[in-house]
Amino acid sequence: MAAVRADELHDAVPDVFVPTSTTMGFEDATSVVRGPGLCAAKVGDWVIVIDVNCWLSGSSDYLVEASASTDLHLVRISDEPIILHYRDGQQMVEARGLAGCLEIAACDYEDGETCAMKHLRKTTGVTFGEDLWSAKFTPFFP
Repeated sequence: MAAVRADELHDAVPDVFVPTSTTMGFEDATSVVRGPGLCAAKVGDWVIVIDVNCWLSGSSDYLVEASASTDLHLVRISDEPIILHYRDGQQMVEARGLAGCLEIAACDYEDGETCAMKHLRKTTGVTFGEDLWSAKFTPFFP
């Protein structure tokens, strides 16, 4: 999941993805059953991009481009949690693996999801509960 301080959804989604005319809630946007693609929603000053296939966390070109004149915070909740922060196209923070992520976002529950939730709330003000559950996500497909 990437949080990009941007005005429009297309500012935070790579150009190879095209938006659909539908929207969905957070639970559907985070479902791997949805298939390939991304989902994006505007939440306050941030565009939240959900990437269930973990493409964005492995694309340094995307991270540099999407953060070229802004901030980008990325958390990956998978077999290897990741926390990244880019500002003005430069990497500012990188933590890989649960131990590294816990150093940045210490929490009572030692799991990647709790770390990610805490880190996003701290760095962007976006909460998994109120903000993301009420957001309407637009699917984008390659």
